[in-house]
Amino acid sequence: MSRAGGLRIGLAGAALALGLAAIAQAAPALEPLAEYKRVSWSIEGGAPSRVNTIGQSRDGYLWIGSVDGLFRFDGVAFEPIQRDGPKPGRLNVSQVLGARSGALWAGLGRGGGVVVYRDGRLIDARMPDPSREVTSLAEDREGGIWVARGGRKRATLARWHDGRWTEFGPEAGLPEQEIWQVFFDRQGVQWLVLTNTVLRRAPGETRFSPTGAKVARRASLAQDALGRLWLSDSTSTRLMSGEAPAASSLTQAYPRRDEVGASRILFDRKGDLWGATWTDGVVHIPAPGVAARSADTGALRIQSYKAVHGLTSDQTHAVFEDREGNIWFGTELGLDMMRPAAVTVEQAIPPNSARGYRMTATADGSVWVADAHTLYAIAPGRAPRPVLRTDWSAGSLCAAGSDAVWVTLRDTVLRVRRDKVETFPKPAEASAYGCAEGEDGRLWMAALDKGLYWREGGAWSRWSGGQGIASNAALQPDGRAAILFRNAPTLQGRPPFEPIHKARFSIGEIEGLLPGREALYVSGGQGFARLRGGAVASLDAERYPWLTSVNGLVQTPAGDTWTIGDAGVVRMRSADLDQALDKPGAALPRRVFDFRDGLNSFVQKSPGQQIAAGGDGRIWILTRRNVVVVDPARLSVNTLPPPVAIRAVMVGDQHFRDPAALRLPAGTRGLRIHYTALSFPAPDRVRFQYRLEGVDKDWIEAGDRREVIYDNLHPGTFHFRVKAANSDGVWNEQGATLTVEIPPTLVETWWFRAACVLAVALALWGVYALRLRRVSAQIKDRLEQRAAERERIARELHDTLLQSVQGLIMRFQSVAYQIPDDLPAREVINQALDRADQMLVEGRDRVRDLRGAEVRRLDLVLRELMAEQPFEPGVKVELAAEGTPRPVQPLVQEEIVRIAGEALFNAARHAKASQVLVKVSYGVRQLQVTIRDDGVGIGANRMAWASREGHYGLIGMHERAGKMGAQLAIESASGKGTTIALSVAGSIAYPTQPWFARLGRKK
Repeated sequence: MSRAGGLRIGLAGAALALGLAAIAQAAPALEPLAEYKRVSWSIEGGAPSRVNTIGQSRDGYLWIGSVDGLFRFDGVAFEPIQRDGPKPGRLNVSQVLGARSGALWAGLGRGGGVVVYRDGRLIDARMPDPSREVTSLAEDREGGIWVARGGRKRATLARWHDGRWTEFGPEAGLPEQEIWQVFFDRQGVQWLVLTNTVLRRAPGETRFSPTGAKVARRASLAQDALGRLWLSDSTSTRLMSGEAPAASSLTQAYPRRDEVGASRILFDRKGDLWGATWTDGVVHIPAPGVAARSADTGALRIQSYKAVHGLTSDQTHAVFEDREGNIWFGTELGLDMMRPAAVTVEQAIPPNSARGYRMTATADGSVWVADAHTLYAIAPGRAPRPVLRTDWSAGSLCAAGSDAVWVTLRDTVLRVRRDKVETFPKPAEASAYGCAEGEDGRLWMAALDKGLYWREGGAWSRWSGGQGIASNAALQPDGRAAILFRNAPTLQGRPPFEPIHKARFSIGEIEGLLPGREALYVSGGQGFARLRGGAVASLDAERYPWLTSVNGLVQTPAGDTWTIGDAGVVRMRSADLDQALDKPGAALPRRVFDFRDGLNSFVQKSPGQQIAAGGDGRIWILTRRNVVVVDPARLSVNTLPPPVAIRAVMVGDQHFRDPAALRLPAGTRGLRIHYTALSFPAPDRVRFQYRLEGVDKDWIEAGDRREVIYDNLHPGTFHFRVKAANSDGVWNEQGATLTVEIPPTLVETWWFRAACVLAVALALWGVYALRLRRVSAQIKDRLEQRAAERERIARELHDTLLQSVQGLIMRFQSVAYQIPDDLPAREVINQALDRADQMLVEGRDRVRDLRGAEVRRLDLVLRELMAEQPFEPGVKVELAAEGTPRPVQPLVQEEIVRIAGEALFNAARHAKASQVLVKVSYGVRQLQVTIRDDGVGIGANRMAWASREGHYGLIGMHERAGKMGAQLAIESASGKGTTIALSVAGSIAYPTQPWFARLGRKK
């Protein structure tokens, strides 16, 4: 067969054949894909069926194209994406491509053409002359999108760039054949895989040229780590014609037994080749490019994964590697993901041992494992090697010196060193539940109720120092054996071993006897403890739950502590563990490896060592199902911060996809935000924090929850921020942001609220005005009643008393005329008549006052009143008037004058002031009279003294003010003068006027 035509080589039991020469040999045995963790999503779990294609957009979403439609996947939920409109119809998606621009291109079947998902919408790219299906999508260096229009032999290629389409035909060198793949290599060369050949076009060329390569229908191309092109079709997978193998080691042929429907291949970032076969599952060839440079022909390994191994279906049409290195397969019945497993199953040791497994490690770095009938030795860097086969299963294993192992069987004990086996008798009917050889050479064997035995000098002895039930044995760091008892043994003196029982520790029933490098550890259902130098330190189960029910522990020279228990496999730093034991409550960083990391069974609840470290650093672990191993050198940390996205916002029945900013309807009170992080190795380990600025005071720890509901929101602009950490704790601090604006309703606008406040203020003012008017009317009514009463009294005085007095005066005057002038009685009666005339004048004055004679201006009356007061010479007495003088109600003015008179009199007699100021303020709303002096003031004691019984000046002033509804305030302090302020409402002080006459008045 010609080199240009490729080599036709098969692969036994798989969908691919690796062919690099014409020499055919027998097919190698296929290996299971053990070092990868598989995660599946079946159609029963909501995955789409009949998956044709897988891609990833720049924002991190995984896109699934299937017969069921187009789906967006975040590792948790499959979100169907449809066209807008009331009847979008189902999309049959045959190809997807995440463009560098961030858009997602999807090629459709059934003549649907090409659609583009951008800014939350799926739009038609309006490709001319769509074909029955799109068989390939690819992006060139300029950002142009190439579309292979399959299902026909003409008009098979089109390119979209800068908003327009360009079609290619015979003028570009295209023959009349279907195109199955458009491929750009790392040098920018474009390759077209046709029905039976391959074309190429270098950058700058306008025509495609033939390569001479021959292929079967539905072939595909891929480029390896060395830059070489590989072809894969239904017959074989091989180097592209013209590509030379890097070494002669790849002259083997791998014949294939079963034909496959087609082939899709890719090289992952490690250089491994993956293939989807359409009919025969998945094939994996670890780093064929790397192996090609090796002289070891055994370096090439062929691995397969099928439905019998757990693949959702052998009908695999799509293969894809995401940004984190996960490998995805789309099948007829769902979706599968492969990623390197941290915990891998050791294939050389059969699973499901009927009697479980036993294990120990020796000082030379070897690990020994026994299943039901075989003992295996695992040397550093080597695979398990069968050492011997036994008729009876091993009861326990323990180290015998630095390079040998003790194996306890039913009636015998074996000491195995390399391939040498020594047989010794064992106490009859004493089944071993753990053994340990101390530094003194004694071999201890725990046999439950049969007792505790030790072997020394070739003879067995039974310890009779107590009634304890010995259930396990281990070797302490100091070289002494530690024996675990189910109950406290009766001890006399110091035994030749370290007795361990639950009474010594506050951790409940002891489940694990765990020797470390410097201390002995024990674990129970209620905690974890350390015994070192006779001192016990413990950790409680509530604070450190992953340290409860630990059944195995090993500490490595690298400073790591590994445990196996109900929580899975846990790795932590030994120094951190000791610090937590020394300071309970301290943080204890750890990494847990469980079923999400490849562990496929629970830990054995058996005595003896359950976890061991080999000299090469590998950690070997026993489970109920099989023996597993963790290679710390292969462990990697996902350093990529997960892209964070706001997937959707729900407001009532409204759904907003991929929003960056939203303006919601006025009156919106609640919303539901769906957010996500695009990290796929372990989505349930992704952690989130979110915050709605203006509502949340600080970041909210959301755990793995991917939605939040907010209620009782008020109008305003809010910024919702969310950030996430991947399964290895790497945070995307920038996260994603959503701006939400909620406009106010009519009743929530500022002007409406201002109008309401104004209305309330006006209503309150109206109520106050009405109340004031009513009070004023009542006061005025009382004043008018007082005035009427005064007029009545004046009339009565005038008509009765004054007239009677005047009549008496006239009669006494007539009598006086009859008395001679020289008689003394004449002078006496004249004097009496003068006093009577004076009294009559005073009576008439009082009658005039009672009738409210002409009222003068208040400030003028006060000025006269000031002049009448007995101020000392030198005292400066002034009066000031503010505002337009206005007439004052007579009775109000009379009360004001009386109050002012009392205040001025007190200032003249007691203030010792040098200046007295009287101020009259004619305001529209109130009339105010203020009397201020700079005298000695009135202290608190004097104020109280002035108000005591018998001193009614201040009391009278307050009473007069109260009668007319006025406010009287007296402010004074010793040495700081006195201020007396009287305020009377204008509606009371002034005569009633029309409202329009009051509008123009100033305060």
